[in-house]
Amino acid sequence: MSTDHAHHADRSLVVHSYWPYAVLLGGLVGVIRPALTIFADIGPTTGVLTTLPEMQLWWVLHIGYSAVFATGYGLIVYHHRLRPFSESIPMGAVLGLGYGVALWLGNIVIGWNLVLAPHLLSMSTPIDPLAAGPIVDHIVYGLGLGVVYAAVVPRLDTYRG
Repeated sequence: MSTDHAHHADRSLVVHSYWPYAVLLGGLVGVIRPALTIFADIGPTTGVLTTLPEMQLWWVLHIGYSAVFATGYGLIVYHHRLRPFSESIPMGAVLGLGYGVALWLGNIVIGWNLVLAPHLLSMSTPIDPLAAGPIVDHIVYGLGLGVVYAAVVPRLDTYRG
């Protein structure tokens, strides 16, 4: 019986959560970083993005993985304890900030520096985990995602289970 309930709960999260909206919003928020580089010449590209031959490919990849990471945010904040907070702009900003910090830890500190650069992409160089650029990039993304999600999702006419 408990297995059926667990299966139903997992299925409900995927079916009823707002992750599809988070994917779209994450892609839109993901445009911020490439736009700052292209239009305002603010900040260099880092990590694997420096190895790409053309800037258009960088745009596509950045927006794509911003959308993918937003899926995680959409699934996490759908939890019944976080949902009311994620739908409030101030608290959405706090949740987004936390998510941005978690992405920085996961992507830069662990993913890039401990896994990708030394083992899988040995021609690339590690990123200084305490450099301002990567920290600010991930925090801005998280804040943007949290605020945009809180501003848009509660206004959608969808299932509110």
